[in-house]
Amino acid sequence: MIQLQNVSFQYQYQSKKALNAIDLEISAGEVIVLCGKSGCGKTTITRLLNGLIPYYINGKLQGTIRLANQDIRAMEIHEISKLTGSVFQNPKTQFYNIDTDSELVFTVENFGLPSEEILNRKALMVEQLKLHTLLQRNLFHLSGGEKQRIACASVAIHDPPIIILDEPSANLDQDATAQLGDMIAFWKSQGKTIVISEHRLHYLQHLADRFVFLEDGQIKHIFAQKEMLTMSNEALYQLGLRAIHLEELIPLQNRLLDQGARFKLETLSYSNHDFQLQIEGFDLPFPAIMAITGHNGAGKSTFAKSLTGLNRKASPSFHINNAKFRKKQCLQASSIVMQDVHHQLFTESVLTEILLSMPEPNEELALDLLALLDASELKDAHPLALSGGEKQRVAILSAIAADKQLIIMDEPTSGLDYHHMRQFANCMNILRDQNKLVFIITHDPEMIALCCDGTIELSKGMIKDITIFNKQRV
Repeated sequence: MIQLQNVSFQYQYQSKKALNAIDLEISAGEVIVLCGKSGCGKTTITRLLNGLIPYYINGKLQGTIRLANQDIRAMEIHEISKLTGSVFQNPKTQFYNIDTDSELVFTVENFGLPSEEILNRKALMVEQLKLHTLLQRNLFHLSGGEKQRIACASVAIHDPPIIILDEPSANLDQDATAQLGDMIAFWKSQGKTIVISEHRLHYLQHLADRFVFLEDGQIKHIFAQKEMLTMSNEALYQLGLRAIHLEELIPLQNRLLDQGARFKLETLSYSNHDFQLQIEGFDLPFPAIMAITGHNGAGKSTFAKSLTGLNRKASPSFHINNAKFRKKQCLQASSIVMQDVHHQLFTESVLTEILLSMPEPNEELALDLLALLDASELKDAHPLALSGGEKQRVAILSAIAADKQLIIMDEPTSGLDYHHMRQFANCMNILRDQNKLVFIITHDPEMIALCCDGTIELSKGMIKDITIFNKQRV
């Protein structure tokens, strides 16, 4: 179904090849997972298969790529789109409509199918993927998991033989990830060929036929499913891969020291459209690293934006020790890394991005910060030319450089491999040592095990539970 023969690709204005002499053959009906450290070439392969390279992304392409025995360079983009359906890491980037019903049928409308056929396909897709509760909804009022389900349905509705997913679980909670796994299993039962670029491997362990491990733009090893299942988490970590066996995660010792200082939040409320946030006041040890958990749509990101004063209708107020911070002071005392870091990258180089965030620009300190997350080699690169994981690291470092008392990270490890996730955890521990309070919105048990002192669980816009870890951390 898919053949890549001696394929190399170098992005325009990049000095290094993103892919180098790739040979890969994928049979019809296979589920293939592309895995490896951030920037290893996973996303580039998905762009080759869906035609974004070379039709929309410039660069130097060598080698042969075949889809269904057709050379991709001899095909028109509309021909490729009939063979493939792609779901990107951020589904918002592929939406063309405001409501879910219009988005579901957008692809088949563009293929010119008769109205009756379009309605039949829509009804079938809603039934197969259990989308009844998502009909007639505003796309931009959906949670991350709900957006992902609509994106998957909108590409599957025209029944392509090949489905390509780029880090589809990046911002999903455990239930939504399980639903994604069920969707992939359903497509597999239909005989579709599925290619998935992914850091989180645990939900794919019994679905994938092969795991293609990439490093520096080359295929280093291809693991059969059985071989991957026999590997320990520690062996996977050595390769920079995430754990498969989540039940074997070993919590670290609690390092939260009660210094007598406290963070106290007064009642926080916010209402928008059909969602209401109502947070009763609470207090926490200060400094600390707290995970904000809960299902997609529980209100985690809304809580973060309201707490920092970014939501205009919210009026946050909190105390750190005896100092009181009202709305304007909350904004000045806090720093936030959003889910979509594209909104937070402003300059033309990584180094200047870090310098921009500093209260007083200090190039030597900025270079030291870049080294914390293996970003020294990226200092002269344009932030928007980086991979998803690399952009995320730059945004995280910018937030650290801002030197605020309260730091909020919204899904900061979604695009990170294990190596960089561990480095991120080390950075968070440094922030705690520097007397900061860090809130990390996350669905990632590996990250919680590495650095968090407790969890704040949200449900339907309210706090369900607050846990401070003692002997058991997770």
